[in-house]
Order: sequence, then C-alpha cells, then structure tokens
Amino acid sequence: MADKVGDDKTYDGVLGGYGRVSPADITDSRKFLESHARSLLTDKKEKGRSLRALDCGAGVGRVTQELLLDYFDEVDLVEPVVKLLEAAKTNLITTRSSAHPAGHHAREFFAKGLQELDQELAPLTYDVIWIQWALLYLTDEDARKCFDRCVRSLRPGGLIFIKENVCASGFVVDKEDSSITRSHDYMLELLHKCGLKLVSTKKQTNFPAELFDVRMYACRGA
Repeated sequence: MADKVGDDKTYDGVLGGYGRVSPADITDSRKFLESHARSLLTDKKEKGRSLRALDCGAGVGRVTQELLLDYFDEVDLVEPVVKLLEAAKTNLITTRSSAHPAGHHAREFFAKGLQELDQELAPLTYDVIWIQWALLYLTDEDARKCFDRCVRSLRPGGLIFIKENVCASGFVVDKEDSSITRSHDYMLELLHKCGLKLVSTKKQTNFPAELFDVRMYACRGA
C-alpha cells in the first residue's frame, strides 16, 4: 500500500500512485476473509442466510467491487470524501458488474468519517465490517468510539476486519495528510483498549519493498 492515500477518483489515485498493488491486496484479503468468515459463508450457502457488510473508508468502492460483493448480498459504504463516494455510486450502481452473484448490490452510501457514524450503525445490522486504510486517519479516542458503534452493529457471529499500514515500532505521523501509522504492537494494544478480541492477524504479501508493511486483523467484540 502506498504511504499516502490520494483522493483522485481512480484505483491509482486512492492507492497513492500504487494502483498496481490492488490485485495482490484483493488476493490476500480474499484468503483472509474466507478463512475467518467460513461459518457465515456456510450458513449463506446451506441455509440461505442473507449477509450484509459495511465497507469503511470505501473510497471509490474498490474493495466492495473487487471483494465484498462476491460474498455479501448487501454492502453499505462509508467514505468522507464526497467526490470519491459519488464515484463509488457510479462504479457500483450505474455500471453494476454482472460478475457478482445475482442480487448482490451496494445499498447505502454514507458521506461521513468513521468517527462521525452513529445512527447509521443500527444494532444487529452487519455480518462483517471491513475497515481498510482508514484507522490511520483516526486518533485513538476516535477509533474507540468507532469500534464501540461497530461492535453494537454486528450480528451474532459477526466479525470486524481491519487492514492497515504498520511501521516497525512506535508510530509515524505524516504532517502532510495528518495520518498516523502505528506499529503492529501499537495496533494490538489499541484493539485491546477498544474492547476487541483478536481472532487472527496476518501480514500482506507481494507488496513493493519500499512501502510500509500492511497487516490484516480479524476481530470480534470482547
């Protein structure tokens, strides 16, 4: 993942000029999602359970389009940059892909930051909440508020997936975009303080060596 996330309305733009990493990103995310949401996906296949996901920091809808709509009947998107969210609407509604299973669609588009979500996150709404390259724009306190609301909105058996840049130790502040890259140890401590129980974590593979490492975390409410 690029060290900076841009606001250009393309994959290359939202990935800070590293749009070429998207296939590797989606491949590892898919493996991680399938391995930890197996019971949810089995219930969908065998019992007809309808699954709903929330894509946080959705940008132009890349993760929803390339990953989440393959598994979830409905996906809601959260993105504070309005022009990116409008691009996501075009990508996911106007040019809806026929590659996804019938009936799978993007439903709601929330133009808000994660720290601003409240009434939008109704209790017992989501089976999976996917948060990718978004915590770096939240303070620890804003992250806690966000996770409190996310946990309440999970259905039984639901999971929160987090994917973030990580630095070697401590944290790194980027004054240009006001982002904070936390170390893996910092992330684990933050998740614990936010009342989340870590299920598993795994490092992203096949990314350019010059970029920050990226880690995936699967969590449940404690």
